[in-house]
Amino acid sequence: MKATLTFDLKHNQHEFDCAVNGMKYHDTLYEVQQHLRSLEKYQDLTQEQYDIVGKIREWLASELLDAGIADKF
Repeated sequence: MKATLTFDLKHNQHEFDCAVNGMKYHDTLYEVQQHLRSLEKYQDLTQEQYDIVGKIREWLASELLDAGIADKF
């Protein structure tokens, strides 16, 4: 399967950048997710820090779910 996307860069620069850099965005989100998991699991955190990291992980998971892309991570 092939797909061709056409952009009018004068009006669609943002959409073009998202299409071209989508894999970088995905990889970065994945690394953030893994870093937060590592902090929560392996670092010696105070209870407050542990709670904050947990809340951020939950928020990120919720955002990915709401965007319909949670299964990609």
